[in-house]
Amino acid sequence: MNRKKFKTLRILVVTALITALFSLTAFAGWEYEYGDWYYYDDYSGYYLANQWVGNYYLGSDGAMLINSWTPDGYYVGSDGEWTGQSIYNTGNYYSYGNSFETSSGRYFGITYADTYTNSYVASVSIDGDILTVVGSLEYTYDPDGWGSSTTMAYDTYQFQLYSGTQYMIIDEEVHYVTKSQFMNMYGPVLSIVVSNGVVTEVYYSA
Repeated sequence: MNRKKFKTLRILVVTALITALFSLTAFAGWEYEYGDWYYYDDYSGYYLANQWVGNYYLGSDGAMLINSWTPDGYYVGSDGEWTGQSIYNTGNYYSYGNSFETSSGRYFGITYADTYTNSYVASVSIDGDILTVVGSLEYTYDPDGWGSSTTMAYDTYQFQLYSGTQYMIIDEEVHYVTKSQFMNMYGPVLSIVVSNGVVTEVYYSA
């Protein structure tokens, strides 16, 4: 083989190796990182977010949601797959034991016996950074409370508080209180707002 043909062959081999290398580093599909599943899109070159991939939903940070309500009102289970449950075709919200309720939206209930609603709250307590509610709540994925709601079964529910949680009493005005003050207060309606898995607001209102 003469030098010219050998040089051409060497260039072709190197080009093929480089092409293969890049094809290995840019491929579409699921990737598991830091305890979460992500979906890499070959076309855009980015991880997808805020959308469905098949029966799985990717959150705002790109991580696949599990044991959560999606922003458009569907419930995904422990494996991330849609369970078939949605706010549009069921009248019940099923509890999964005493694990934290992390689905973003608003949870609310009446703290006194009322024949006009099923969302009766029997007790409310705070232990450290855990808010525990015993009773039946109404849940809506809309944090402003305007979305369609589902009735949660009567059970014990726990929510994760954090340093930025706001505690309020609302009558004709909004009164901000400390956590310790809130623990000693009571009102006819309990409302809990969850965002990114933690409680951002909790209050009693008239």
